Amino acid sequence: MIKKTENFMNNFTAETRRQLKREQKTRVMENLGRCIGIQLMYLVPYVLLMVILYVSVFGRAFALIAGGVSANDYQLMAALSRGLNTVWLCIALMLAITGPLQFGLMHFYIGLAHGEDVTVGMLMYPFTSLKSVWAGIRMVFTLWLRGIIWLIVPTVIYSAIVFSVAVAVSDTAQYQVIAGALQVVYLLVMIPIRVKLQTYNAGWLLLAQDENRSAWAATREASWAFRGNLMKLFVFDLSFIGWYVLIAVVLWGCILLGTVGLTAMSTGMAIAVFAAALVAALCLTAVLNGFLSAYMESSFVRVYEHLTEPSAEFYPEG
Repeated sequence: MIKKTENFMNNFTAETRRQLKREQKTRVMENLGRCIGIQLMYLVPYVLLMVILYVSVFGRAFALIAGGVSANDYQLMAALSRGLNTVWLCIALMLAITGPLQFGLMHFYIGLAHGEDVTVGMLMYPFTSLKSVWAGIRMVFTLWLRGIIWLIVPTVIYSAIVFSVAVAVSDTAQYQVIAGALQVVYLLVMIPIRVKLQTYNAGWLLLAQDENRSAWAATREASWAFRGNLMKLFVFDLSFIGWYVLIAVVLWGCILLGTVGLTAMSTGMAIAVFAAALVAALCLTAVLNGFLSAYMESSFVRVYEHLTEPSAEFYPEG
């Protein structure tokens, strides 16, 4: 007689990783315009808040300076002080919208991973109900708190050791060598911590299924699914490094071309070439970032779902 059991920890092999990534790459390419659009739309509220912040803090001051007020004048200082009050309002608004926007973005990526018909408007979905807004805020706060918990101990130890070395070592060159070595060790310690923190992000999937769920419990349960697979998750992250290199090459290549044109050509043409290079850099970076974000996030969704899917195991009974 054959008995069937369920195993919720599927084997995650290199071939599985490649297959899942191929599937998601195809889906992202089919929805590339939407992937780029939702990334740009995600940035719009932050850009607007930064513009408001800049105008509020420096707008009055620039107007006074343009009117002939001295840089040391009391009016100028008072204008800057009043503008600084807007900083707290903008920070509060950023904190309030980050959770819902991130929740909407994850709804988009989850739908993309499942092959659903996704739209850019999904970004604003959480704002349709206070429950969704609050769920997003709770999750962002939980992820931030878990990050603090994991990072605080190694960071305090690293800072204490560096301070002790600074007190004990009088030779500047020797101190720089030791401090550099300590920084390398600290960064190496951060790698497994960063991978561990990434596992908590899968909590968004559980929250999307049930917005009443505790964010803390969702992140704990999501992280548990990666138990024994942290190294494979690290390799999964490394498999995207070529795309990061490509983005860096494109960005700095365009800037380099613009800089060369700025120094080698006549003034009018040089400015035009430099401006064109910057526009090209921004456009190409936006396209590549939109693609890569969707590619990574949708692939991560499928990795988590693969690890938590029930798999059948058969063995003879008795």
